[in-house]
Amino acid sequence: MPAVRRDGGAIVIDIPMTFRRRSGRKEIVLPPGAAAAAPPPPPSPLALAVARGLQWQEMIESGDVKSISDLARRLKLNPSYAARTIRLASLAPDIIEAILSGQEPDGLSLGCLRKEIPLLWEDQHDHWHSRRPV
Repeated sequence: MPAVRRDGGAIVIDIPMTFRRRSGRKEIVLPPGAAAAAPPPPPSPLALAVARGLQWQEMIESGDVKSISDLARRLKLNPSYAARTIRLASLAPDIIEAILSGQEPDGLSLGCLRKEIPLLWEDQHDHWHSRRPV
């Protein structure tokens, strides 16, 4: 089992493990009874799309790219797809936060966001049946 000790001003954590080669790759082998931390779940497609939209919007605002067409050309994407994805950056901040944390409002999906997003944040809350911030 892991052991924690002080070494002067440092804290040292000793974790018993061995290394094994498998198919040319090193693998960590924990002792029996030691539980490995579960990897975090992968982000949802909705969260990935929102993150892309925010990143691409920042690229345009910073002048890194001149337009959505320029962005699409650089990333080798369809300009329509790039424009629909960038629109996700106009979601209300609390809705974006909820999506990125995996707690988006009921009825909110990537499919419905690709079609239409109300411009006003209050209308976005009304549209997804959530008057209060998410």
